[in-house]
Amino acid sequence: MIKWPDGKSLAFGLMIPWEVWPADIGTPKSNQRSSQHAVPSDARYPRDMWAVWDHEYAEAQGLRRLLTMFDDFNIKSTFVANGKRVEMNPDLAREAAAAGHDMGSENYEHVYPIMMTLEEERASLEGCVAAFKSVLGAAPTGYISPGHRPTPNTFPLIFELGYNWMSDFQGDDVPFRVQDGDRDLVCMPYAHVSDYQTYATDGRTPRDMLEMAIDEFDVLRKEGLRGSPKMMGFAIHPFLCHGFRTRAIERLLEHVLACPDVWVTTRSEITDWVRKNPKEFATVSMESVLSMFPVT
Repeated sequence: MIKWPDGKSLAFGLMIPWEVWPADIGTPKSNQRSSQHAVPSDARYPRDMWAVWDHEYAEAQGLRRLLTMFDDFNIKSTFVANGKRVEMNPDLAREAAAAGHDMGSENYEHVYPIMMTLEEERASLEGCVAAFKSVLGAAPTGYISPGHRPTPNTFPLIFELGYNWMSDFQGDDVPFRVQDGDRDLVCMPYAHVSDYQTYATDGRTPRDMLEMAIDEFDVLRKEGLRGSPKMMGFAIHPFLCHGFRTRAIERLLEHVLACPDVWVTTRSEITDWVRKNPKEFATVSMESVLSMFPVT
């Protein structure tokens, strides 16, 4: 049975994917999500500029709104930024790091690893680490794959590059360790609920998202209070941080912070705790993780 510091019932952490979109965004070739239906394949002009400009909101307004919110609530979040984004917006990246937020990463640009060769995935990850070291003076702390679509190459690469944690896992509500010789990687769930639940054409509102997130939180907290502690992530994309969405996030944080038995934390703090208390968390081998990938 896992335990959290001071017997807390639940570890709750915010995840901030801050991304750079490939050049084909808004075209029929794009694999990126949009709030609109795809441009028709026979369109005379093949780019949906709404999708392009919609994704630019993060740097214009969204990230600043988030940083102010975190200051207001006196909480720290975990960023997962593309290396190219850190290079393109170094002042914002440094401000987030200086405020004490946990600075993890995706790869260099928001391209799914499943579309890459080994050499391309390696170059993307190496470029990301180099960008972080150049702009922030330190390598990223942990990793998520764009789209949560890693390959069999992803795990050896992030071990090689010194990442401490990975949050692609949606199959549980607790962390575990992946062991590779004398090295380990703390693996944990990303977020079963996020602001993406309001980003589509399905009619779901931020109030619906808030209700979903509170229900998830209340159930996991109740299980923790009964002796089975869990963790919960909630993901916030800065390009979606318009006021009508962030108001719902503020209400979620008010609900969370009203519970003194909840540990509001970052992925790196969770990683440190797991490594200090390894016997309380499951450990699997690198070989067992790689065996989950089908042979191609």
